[in-house]
Amino acid sequence: MTTENQGTDELQSTEERRNVEPETDEHHQVIDAPDRPEPTEKPEVTDEHREKAKAMAKDNNDDRPTISMPGTDGAVSGTAVNDWVDDDGNPKFSDESKESKESKEQE
Repeated sequence: MTTENQGTDELQSTEERRNVEPETDEHHQVIDAPDRPEPTEKPEVTDEHREKAKAMAKDNNDDRPTISMPGTDGAVSGTAVNDWVDDDGNPKFSDESKESKESKEQE
């Protein structure tokens, strides 16, 4: 690529970028904003869609209690924490829990 062609390419890309951004004045107020695209049409909601929504709502109905992760003073809490904590309230996935589990298995 010659230097002349490279200069032309750079000018074209600069012009393209200028055309994308709105024109502003010295106070950065938009002078000439691009036209907004036309809104898309709303889809038709059918009975099948409603049935799927009901099934999804049933799956999300959790009756699990909200608990806090030990040692976080309540900063880490929620229903998902139940998956991280064992029945004794100790973290399942910590190095300490692995060590205590191994020592229990050896006994």
